[in-house]
Amino acid sequence: MTSEEWVAVKRKFPHGSTVHGTVDEVAPFGIFISVEGVQLSCAFADVAGMRHGGADGSTVIWPELGEAVTGVVVEHTERNHQLKLHLRRPDRT
Repeated sequence: MTSEEWVAVKRKFPHGSTVHGTVDEVAPFGIFISVEGVQLSCAFADVAGMRHGGADGSTVIWPELGEAVTGVVVEHTERNHQLKLHLRRPDRT
């Protein structure tokens, strides 16, 4: 991604904005997400930003490969041009 493209992504998705995307890769430390409406853009949600479940809140809820997710931008990672997200997924039934 060029510098100009990265600046445009940051303008489109400032801190606190909501983004929608699809899980591209699941890793032990977090997940990589393709963001809707942005080419050449990748977002990342680490384990610290994952929603917790269970009665005591100790269960990390991981989305599956290909699953649609929604997140809030908490950081723009300059070194690799990524949006860092905290996920906001609907409860599964």
